[in-house]
Amino acid sequence: MSTNSSEDKSQAKKVTRRDFLKLAGVVGAVATLPSLIPFGKVFGGTNNNTNINQTSNLNPVNKETSSIHIFDLDGAKPQFSSPTGSRTIMNADNFPILSGMGAVLLRLEKGGVREPHWHPNAAELSYCITGNAKMTIFSTNARVDTFTINPGQLTFVPRAYWHDIENIGNEEAKFVIVFNIERPEDLGISGSVGSMSARVLDRMFGINPPGFFDQLNYKLSQDVIVAPTPADFSGSSKVETPNLHKFNLGGITPQIQTPGGTGALGTATYFPILAGLALFLIGLKPSGIVEPHTHPNAAELNYVINGKVRFTVFGPNGQVETSEIGQGQVFFVPAGYFHYLENPDNVNGSNVLSFFGNENPEFIGLVGGLSAYSNEVLGSVFTKDPKIFSNLTRLEKNVFIASGTG
Repeated sequence: MSTNSSEDKSQAKKVTRRDFLKLAGVVGAVATLPSLIPFGKVFGGTNNNTNINQTSNLNPVNKETSSIHIFDLDGAKPQFSSPTGSRTIMNADNFPILSGMGAVLLRLEKGGVREPHWHPNAAELSYCITGNAKMTIFSTNARVDTFTINPGQLTFVPRAYWHDIENIGNEEAKFVIVFNIERPEDLGISGSVGSMSARVLDRMFGINPPGFFDQLNYKLSQDVIVAPTPADFSGSSKVETPNLHKFNLGGITPQIQTPGGTGALGTATYFPILAGLALFLIGLKPSGIVEPHTHPNAAELNYVINGKVRFTVFGPNGQVETSEIGQGQVFFVPAGYFHYLENPDNVNGSNVLSFFGNENPEFIGLVGGLSAYSNEVLGSVFTKDPKIFSNLTRLEKNVFIASGTG
């Protein structure tokens, strides 16, 4: 449950277009720091198409803010809860602005097991926040991949691949799991077995009836979702296991390092198995600012690990929203919308998971954008004397993160 104060979940407020452009001007001014690096080299672009699928009944949980862009994922009531774990679903039914992305917050207590399952219409990308776990992925050609998962690591599961998550540690294992569709479907191994006759299952294993599945006599077509391990379970090895399905995002040297913060990039360039999803781990120093920008080929879903984040989103028809969120909360930005985020705290840092609906999200920043056009064009747009724009520092590159001080 989130422990944020009321000011961390402040109501959305409207700002004028002129106010927003003034804000953008401040970011452009601080972007002259010499150590800021071009961002074009770490971004690529491929298209990713998703299809809308069936809906499900979910509890409306976005009650603490009037913002259509914010969802309190940690504070929401789980749709499934048991002594060994819980699952909180965030999809287009309870967060309607979502398009091309959905998410789950999974918590597993000691010995908890997320049953082997698959998503018929979605791939998934998960980030381990706390705990130690083990995953087994069963895929085409009867391939089995089993590996451990530690905090800061990403795991990617292609669409419809079977997989589980098992807590092998002594503390809670907590995962943010994001899908490349706004209504991901879910099928589990327990309900699937329960839907079949014992005769069919016995014959698949070459067993003559009455056989094993007659003895099992499992006839429930409802998935277990989270199950406990046996009482005498002694735990599994926590030895680090390499695998192509996982990437130690929290353990790499961030590709982006500036006076305002850092960005560790989990894209297909660095995690080749990715398809349709990517993740940046953004560390913002006190007052750090992410450059106002757009992503032409990807929506963006941001989860605050700790600290505070203030954001502004500018969309079609002059829609402008500025809000502030804290730990465990999410804000979503549709593809192509103009937006930025910053750490409003001038003492403490903040960390954000920025998920994208493309394995190589493109980035177009305001600093390079304003620098690309002539004084005459800018003068015409802003109804000012073109000579004024001779004072604009021209930086034909992406800044990405700037310091809000100095």
